[in-house]
Amino acid sequence: MNKRAVYIGIGLFLLPLIAAGGFMLIVRLQAIFRYDPAYFTPAYQKQYASPGIVASAIEQGLRGENQEIFAELTGLRRKIQPPEANPNLRLMILLEVTDRDYYQFLFFDIQNYHRLLIPVKEVGSRWVMAPQDLYYYLDSGDWLLFFTPALAIYWSLLAVILVGAGIYRLAASFRRQLYQQVGERPGERVSERMSEPARERGKHDKIDH
Repeated sequence: MNKRAVYIGIGLFLLPLIAAGGFMLIVRLQAIFRYDPAYFTPAYQKQYASPGIVASAIEQGLRGENQEIFAELTGLRRKIQPPEANPNLRLMILLEVTDRDYYQFLFFDIQNYHRLLIPVKEVGSRWVMAPQDLYYYLDSGDWLLFFTPALAIYWSLLAVILVGAGIYRLAASFRRQLYQQVGERPGERVSERMSEPARERGKHDKIDH
């Protein structure tokens, strides 16, 4: 196996890791300008001083009582599209607190039993509603739920392909060595070589006659 093939194999194995690193770098750079300082003044820090207060305000916004509130609940520079108002939604429970300090609040539609999970996190000395965008999936670690099994499948398939290609190259090399040992050129038919003495005998027989 030549060096070029080795470099290609290493590059293919590292490709998803490089892509993941690029994804993390881009999202982290965008996060520098993610939040609007206007929503992190002492007044807002006092108003949204706990995750429960933010969850209650989210419930009001979801029920359509004050949908304009989502701008200050998220604190983002880029405003999100407010969800469709649903007066049947109710705040039920704090479902869990993740290892990345996201408070997952469960909202429940009392009419059709639809469930809605909304994360809340402390940012800049206040609590904010966390939209489930690329930054959230990176910061919460949820992106690993997709990336890890996808990476395992990719590496497994790549290993099978590279091993198969290596076996094929070794077999081709073995055939070339075998042909060289028996004095036969690759692709030359054995039957053609065996018929050469017969053709020579035919020529001598014609001369004798």
